[in-house]
Amino acid sequence: MLRYPAMPTPVRVTVLVFALLTLLFALAAVHRLVAESGSLGAAVFFAAMAGACTLVTVSLAGRRPWAPYPAYAVSVLLATASLGLFGAITIVGLGLLVWVLWALNTRASRDWISGRRRLR
Repeated sequence: MLRYPAMPTPVRVTVLVFALLTLLFALAAVHRLVAESGSLGAAVFFAAMAGACTLVTVSLAGRRPWAPYPAYAVSVLLATASLGLFGAITIVGLGLLVWVLWALNTRASRDWISGRRRLR
């Protein structure tokens, strides 16, 4: 029987990371809406980031040929946003950017996303 090739590990980890970010941004948005001193602008920002991370998660898991581009855009946005804070979050933001660039540009990942099959 013919089966779809398994999702490469770097892509699987990337999907899990963006799914976790979706959850965290959604919780932050709800917290900002519920908190007495929460601002509406922060809630909208967190909701937009949750939506962007959801798009990345669904597109990578759905094996769309355009899937790496939203992942690059969101990781660059998170990395540049973390630069202003100068601390552990900067390391996390830049680490995410480096991971996404490496994970989605390995040969196995590119072949899996594009749907090409290689002869072994």
